[in-house]
Amino acid sequence: MLLLLVMQSLVLTGCWSRIEINDRLLVVAMFVDELEEGKVQLTLGYAKPNQIASGAGGESPGSSMPYATVKGEGRNISDAYRNIQTNISREIFWGQVKIIVLGEEYARTGLEPLLDFVNRKSSIPLKTYILVAKGKAEEISMFPTQIEKFPSEIFRELVARKKIVVGSVKHFMIAREYGRGMILAYLSPNPDKTQGNQIRVLGSALFQDNRMIGTMDVQKTRGAMWLRGNIKDAVITFPSPTDRGKISLLVTGAKSKLSLKLQDGKFLYSLKLSVESVIDSSDSSLALSDPDTLRELESMLGEEIESRIRQAFNASREAGSDAFQLGAHIAWNYPAEWKKVREDWSSVYKERARLDIESKAVIRLLGAQK
Repeated sequence: MLLLLVMQSLVLTGCWSRIEINDRLLVVAMFVDELEEGKVQLTLGYAKPNQIASGAGGESPGSSMPYATVKGEGRNISDAYRNIQTNISREIFWGQVKIIVLGEEYARTGLEPLLDFVNRKSSIPLKTYILVAKGKAEEISMFPTQIEKFPSEIFRELVARKKIVVGSVKHFMIAREYGRGMILAYLSPNPDKTQGNQIRVLGSALFQDNRMIGTMDVQKTRGAMWLRGNIKDAVITFPSPTDRGKISLLVTGAKSKLSLKLQDGKFLYSLKLSVESVIDSSDSSLALSDPDTLRELESMLGEEIESRIRQAFNASREAGSDAFQLGAHIAWNYPAEWKKVREDWSSVYKERARLDIESKAVIRLLGAQK
């Protein structure tokens, strides 16, 4: 028994590779920009080690932000990262990265070097969100915050609460297998610093083969979120059919089912959508208690949602970007056909994909009135 105990102790690995938390720099956000002559600028947002504890119970008005950035340049992201590491006293730790923000010029150049870097850094979580900034990503790395401690938390909450398009490292990996198309949120710093909201959501950025090829406005982006199943809640406003007064409906729930049929060489996608809503506000004299009136409003709500989804689908198809990974349905249902079109799926999607939408909207409540 003594011999067995001694032998077991020989295979214990111990903590030979440990790095103390006091020797780590906890990076929470990455900002990547393209520079001249093919160089890359990497900006890292991190929590200030000497202010995290002191600010945990609330900060005094005069205290400084518990967040800072450091940046470096290089021939690629790895080179820029090493140049940063050389000039700081702590070991950079990637395990707490929440978001990656790309400058538009870098996004249009191509994300393959970034994805290769992220894939080789096993500590970077797969659920790390990726966003695109109009102009330079560095410009939104240090905008002032009033609610969250770190600017990165604002982006993370927007994505987690499904207020903007959800796109992550994991989504890009899936897109590699099914059509190589992708969609990411498209943001910009608000030039008016007197307003409380410092970030403007411009819509979304379309990608094909890991390269940004176009954008969609907010209206089409909302349709894209419906098609991707990213909608948590939404307010849809349209004029009353009688007096043109504005009526707003709050969508409280939605279920969707997407199916595929191959017909005459066309890929026919059928989306069935079930939506529940409540009346959020009404400037119209319309009699909302009338069942016929409610059915008319339900029909108008369904038509509005269908229109948004169709606009988003048509925009992605015209760009040749399967941003919704619809190619995956071909791989699952028609694997032999997918082998034929996989390599040229971008042009096939543009020419042979069609979408049919069938929606059923229901108004559950008229809304409480005091």
